[in-house]
Amino acid sequence: MKSVFQFLILFSIIIYYLSNCASISPPGGGPRDTIPPVLIESTPENKSLNFSGTSVKLTYDEYLKVENLTKQLIITPILKDEYDFKIKKNSVELIFKEPFADTTTYTFNFQEAIKDITESNVTLDNVLAFSTGDYIDSLHITGKVLDLFTEKPVKESLICLYKINDTLDIFNSPPVYLTKSNTEGKFIIENIKNGRYKIYAYKDANSNLMCDIPKEMFGFKRDSIELNSNLDSIVMKIQYLNMQELFVQRDGPTGNYYEVKTNKPIVSYNVSPLNDYDTLYNNFGEDKKTIRFYNNIGFNDSIPFILTATDSLDQFLQDTLYMKFRETKREKEFFTISFSPKNNSKIEEHFDGAFKFNKPVKKIIYDSIYFEYDSVTFQHINDSLFIATKNTNDNIEFEIELFMSDYIESLKKLDTANSTKADPANRQKADSKSNTKQNTKFILHLHVKKGAFISVENDSTDAFVNKYEQLRSDNYGIIKGKVASEHSSYTIQLLNTKFEVVSEIKDEKSYIFNNVDPGQYKIRVLVDNNGNGKWDPGNIFNNIEPEDIYFFQDNLSIRSNWELTDIDLSF
Repeated sequence: MKSVFQFLILFSIIIYYLSNCASISPPGGGPRDTIPPVLIESTPENKSLNFSGTSVKLTYDEYLKVENLTKQLIITPILKDEYDFKIKKNSVELIFKEPFADTTTYTFNFQEAIKDITESNVTLDNVLAFSTGDYIDSLHITGKVLDLFTEKPVKESLICLYKINDTLDIFNSPPVYLTKSNTEGKFIIENIKNGRYKIYAYKDANSNLMCDIPKEMFGFKRDSIELNSNLDSIVMKIQYLNMQELFVQRDGPTGNYYEVKTNKPIVSYNVSPLNDYDTLYNNFGEDKKTIRFYNNIGFNDSIPFILTATDSLDQFLQDTLYMKFRETKREKEFFTISFSPKNNSKIEEHFDGAFKFNKPVKKIIYDSIYFEYDSVTFQHINDSLFIATKNTNDNIEFEIELFMSDYIESLKKLDTANSTKADPANRQKADSKSNTKQNTKFILHLHVKKGAFISVENDSTDAFVNKYEQLRSDNYGIIKGKVASEHSSYTIQLLNTKFEVVSEIKDEKSYIFNNVDPGQYKIRVLVDNNGNGKWDPGNIFNNIEPEDIYFFQDNLSIRSNWELTDIDLSF
């Protein structure tokens, strides 16, 4: 009995080891699989004619997985009918509920949807074309998509073709032909049928095959394209632009105020009372979509007025509204002030200052605003220097010529004279001391006393003191050049590496950017083609393209005390 028991134990051990030896495990380490799946068969075959089936099947040389097929797969011409798909080991099949249209060339671009199951290598043979007729449409369009304001490539944007005689466009219907730009912004639409088309490009963020403004960038070509031969190197420039009609979204009392809110930002507005009220105090909210009114009419009256407003596209709004305030226990908003240039900035003799308030200003105490050179030397800003924004009175600017250089020079002369008078033999020593004093930073103080500004709600601003240092040009650079252009109206912009506008100059045939911080820059020119005094972004509904934009001189390098000359612009 004991021998039988021992035999059973020994037999179990042998079976255990044999089963483990028989199992196959992938070897650890080794090179990673970087070879994409290879297409070995397709139904129909690529470039085949007279296809009459209702399914498309691709078979590769290894096991597959499919990711985001509905987003990745582009079928042209667009099919409105739905399809089912299934994956079986190394094949992918699409089954359509309706037959394909007669005498039509179809292109299936799977992009990055099909991958191997092990390392997610994307298939290379991922485009299939076939015809339900006896010929393949062979025309193509190639090009690239760029950001209008940066000229950077825009990846994964849709490029679309619509038949010229259709009333369809990117805002109401999917296109006939489409493709997607790659990481370099380049694109190709293949197997297009002869004809005339409108071409668009846009970022389809929600994958609904339509452009949703203002959330998605878009662009278009004003002129249709006649496709009798291939079209190469077309450039599509896209931008964010809110083309919605301008209207009043809501109006009414809000806390202590009456507010009007539009559906999109506005550039300017005007308020015209329809009764004896001469002044209705109001100003912009922070988002440029809200107009706030302040109560100087009490709580009993309802004041009719006409509001007119304009947005950046020159769309016009006019509406008759009724202003009414309601009593509330809410606290009024605190009266705030900001000033430009900011504290600790470097400034020139010609000083441009700007106060910005969250409420309209009713009164200014000019004696409370002045520059301090020292404890006995001051420079006041009188009322003749102030310019307030029309109507709203919440932005107040001024210009003044400072006398910093004269003041510093007088200190130097006084210091030299005192030192020489005390000891004529020490003249050289005195000159050395005065040079040292000249190189010492001079700080100018701008004082704004408490109560300098009083708002329409009778509250006043807090005091503040800003410190400024005289700007020394040898710490900065200069960029200058000449302009050769047939255009008479344009804006030359100096951009930093973030495409932010550092400075701009209008309509100059010889331009110069002074006091440029060390760094890298480029130049952009906005052309006022229609001569209305501003650059216009276009209007797709009126088939008007954006006005011209030119880029020049990538990576202009500026160093301290450095001058770049002859940076000429031709456009």
